[in-house]
Amino acid sequence: MPSERTTAFEWSRYADATLAGLSVLIPVPFMDDAFEGFFRGRIPGAVARARGRTLPDDVRAVLGEGDSRGGWAAIPLRLTLGLAKRLSRKVLYFLTIKTATDRLNQYWTRAFLIDQGLMAGHLETAASARVARKAMDEVLAATSGPLPRIARQVIASTRNVWPALRRARRGEDAEEMRQVRTQMEGRWDEAASDLRSMAARYDAAYARMGGTAKPA
Repeated sequence: MPSERTTAFEWSRYADATLAGLSVLIPVPFMDDAFEGFFRGRIPGAVARARGRTLPDDVRAVLGEGDSRGGWAAIPLRLTLGLAKRLSRKVLYFLTIKTATDRLNQYWTRAFLIDQGLMAGHLETAASARVARKAMDEVLAATSGPLPRIARQVIASTRNVWPALRRARRGEDAEEMRQVRTQMEGRWDEAASDLRSMAARYDAAYARMGGTAKPA
């Protein structure tokens, strides 16, 4: 396994994943989706830049497949059937907390797996990226370990997220996000063993699905 593949925490690899998960807490229906989609779409590029790499456009497209949550075609249905549910979710805040925790865990895991695939040479072409994406999805469907616990702790301690996310979207820093970063740094080592196991499951799935890595 290449030495560059690591479980160590680095904010630049996980910042957009964190912002995407926290966007669920925005108390404005549909605005939460817009912010979540914006930060979610930046995750692959952010991971690559943190490694001094760039992803080909077709690889980015593969990694982003299925991320639109219905797109423009779903808007009429969401307006008529989804609005009541979303407003209820905002009233019943504990449901929002559960959703935010799940998404935060999911996006962190996704960023980690993209990093693993990138450093293993699995994201060089659209063909290899498609296999990598399938392997990532398989692992994401069965993820467990300390990341959900860390996510719950981050969500529980996060306050005033809406202004902080607006500043983040403009490329500005905010004290709330610095506090989240510090909290993640302090707890991330708890996840090291489970992340290593997750990486091994990803590698096994990628190989089983017939993926090939670029020679070192």
